[in-house]
Amino acid sequence: MRQMDTEYLLVEWGVWARVQAGVPRYVSPSFALLRDNVQVGCAPDPAISDDLALAVDRLIGRLHARYPEAGVAVWNYYRYQGMSYRQLGRLMGVSHVRAQELVAVGAAWVDSALCLQVEAA
Repeated sequence: MRQMDTEYLLVEWGVWARVQAGVPRYVSPSFALLRDNVQVGCAPDPAISDDLALAVDRLIGRLHARYPEAGVAVWNYYRYQGMSYRQLGRLMGVSHVRAQELVAVGAAWVDSALCLQVEAA
């Protein structure tokens, strides 16, 4: 069994968010028929449950409310697969070193919040 560390959870949350898994939304019946009956490229499947992905999503929302710059960095870095720190820095208008620091700080905050939730359970 794979150990579920915070980095793994954030990467899988990014996959979950990219493929828009989980929370059902209203979709017109004709679009649903078209979507379900047309062969499309193979999107990666998230390797975490919807409940766990929603918990990580909620923590990233709390991170953004508390430390907006770190929240934006974590959101963009894990949501968009393959984004480098240079690209993230350009997107955010900061240096790549600062972008890397913001992602590290945000991931550490999420890790801490996850630890508190596990201990409380």
